Amino acid sequence: MSGTVPQLRFSEFGGEWNVQTLGDIGRLSKGKGISKADIIGDGLTPCVRYGELYTTYGNIIDQTVSFTNVPPATLRMSTGGEVIIPASGETSEDIATAAVVVRAGVALGGDLNILTTEQNGHFIALYVSGRKRMALAALAQGNSVVHLYPAQISSLVIALPTIPEQQKIADFLGTVDAKLDALRRKKSGLEAFKSGLMQRLFSQELRFTREDGTDFPDWDQASFGEIAERSSDKFDPRDVHEGMPVIDLENIESGTGRIINAGLSDESGSLKSLFRPGEVLFGKLRPYLRKYAQPDFDGCCSSEIWVLRGKRVSNDFLFYLIQSGRFMELATISSGSKMPRADWSIMSSAEFEIPHPDEQRKIAAALSAMDAKIAVVANQITHMETFKKGLLQQMFV
Repeated sequence: MSGTVPQLRFSEFGGEWNVQTLGDIGRLSKGKGISKADIIGDGLTPCVRYGELYTTYGNIIDQTVSFTNVPPATLRMSTGGEVIIPASGETSEDIATAAVVVRAGVALGGDLNILTTEQNGHFIALYVSGRKRMALAALAQGNSVVHLYPAQISSLVIALPTIPEQQKIADFLGTVDAKLDALRRKKSGLEAFKSGLMQRLFSQELRFTREDGTDFPDWDQASFGEIAERSSDKFDPRDVHEGMPVIDLENIESGTGRIINAGLSDESGSLKSLFRPGEVLFGKLRPYLRKYAQPDFDGCCSSEIWVLRGKRVSNDFLFYLIQSGRFMELATISSGSKMPRADWSIMSSAEFEIPHPDEQRKIAAALSAMDAKIAVVANQITHMETFKKGLLQQMFV
């Protein structure tokens, strides 16, 4: 078969890559079942289960999150260097991923396809998860549950350079992944700090003082209906000016308040809610309770989103109040049946404590500063992921 050459290449390497299939370069087999009940926190044997592959791990697995005490003799144990690919999942895109298990002695669970090869496993995992992701997804079969079988995976066409070039590419991209991991850990640390800070502030364990050092008064008690109100401003999409952003639950990133790719209004759809800059959006459907935002622009949003504005509190303070543990706990109490929803009658009558307006401003400013730091790191992660995606396209064929 004819070879090919990548767009971006290290200068010391030349010549064409050899086109082959995964079946040409190794042997594909299946793992052995490890049930959820078999997972034990202090188990002796590290193990990987198929669902973890597309929810937990990157392209390299050197430490596992799961352990078991199932006798190793009854399991499929790694020898180091195996490439593993999920055998089933909810969508073809989910399971179109791969990782290399670098250590020996790791139990590889059922519903895992295992490629044993003399090629560089890290290079193969990067190649399959990157440049060949959609080609692998196209091989999956099924509807509600999709499957990838060894025979299908064996037919996936790839192009391979020499082992030294594979190693150089894998090492370089491994450095990029290490930077990404460091940024993700930094973001998680900042989010954990913000969560702890919120808990201390709203429990009043931590209090601000006035500029002259004196204490603010005790917090008042009020129902949420006295603290905030829902906007009742509705519109018919046919009456909205062209280009007005429309926000659905999918446009709000869970737990961050970030709005992603807000759509533009059109002349279709049912009545929705208007919102104005600074008002607070809260996803009232049970699965989306951690979807909230505070836009700095006019727009309209799904009827499954509450548009809130402060009455006895500022909108900025309200934005953080709805993120507090007490608010989220109450929002899970629902009278819904098919699709549970936060119940306004329950929420509006719930009692909360609120500080003096000047202390509200200090609390909102402190938490806003934390959000700004988290956003900076989130943007760095996005840029690094885009950079890596470009490399995966240009360094592979």
